[in-house]
Amino acid sequence: MTLDAETLLKSAASSGKRRSLTELVIQALNDKIDRGEYAPGAKLPTEPELCTEFGVSRTVIREAVASLKLGRRLIARHGVGVFVATATEQPSGMGFIDSNTLNNSMHVLELRIGVETECAAYAAQRRSAAHLRALKEVYARMEIVAVDDDAECARADFEFHLAVATCSENPHFTSILRTLGQEIIIDLRLKHAKANPKERKTYIRRIQREHGDILDAIEKQDESAARRAMRRHLNESLERYHNLSSTRAE
Repeated sequence: MTLDAETLLKSAASSGKRRSLTELVIQALNDKIDRGEYAPGAKLPTEPELCTEFGVSRTVIREAVASLKLGRRLIARHGVGVFVATATEQPSGMGFIDSNTLNNSMHVLELRIGVETECAAYAAQRRSAAHLRALKEVYARMEIVAVDDDAECARADFEFHLAVATCSENPHFTSILRTLGQEIIIDLRLKHAKANPKERKTYIRRIQREHGDILDAIEKQDESAARRAMRRHLNESLERYHNLSSTRAE
């Protein structure tokens, strides 16, 4: 007999592994939607209520809800709350991203461009042989992640940027990225969530090339090239969000 997600969640709640808890909450919420406990159009309980129900932190709940927004099972309505999507509220492409999430992702990217371009330059200047090997290992792991698993793609992407920060030999760069970790992963999942499988594969290959350019510049200790490669990598996403925001405003 298969245990449902809520039973699994209770058994895992003491493990302290936020990633596992997040995936279990996602499954539990999906189960409730499938069973009709949260009907199409129904408002989702508040964050504190969900924290009490599942016995997890707000961070876990926010990540789970963000994931279900990406899966188009939930819709955020500004100033009102989060609702279970109806059949007519599941648009294609990037249209499902609510304005608050979009604006927050733009703000996070603006900050990351300012911080990570210089971080990459310092990484090229200071990286040790050991840290370079670690960066190469992270890059190699990215290449074997299944392209249809947006959560794993996002986490692997984040680990690469953390490894670049480690190469800088400045612990504050790493600290900033870890502090922004939840926001960065939500943004990365937005970017990795592609409705069209062919478009998704093309995007993942391009992202890998961009990461490869950053790695190559750091390995060659070319500060200017590392700075340019990181800026190009992050700026593409920011421009994409700006274009989406402009389209909505028209």
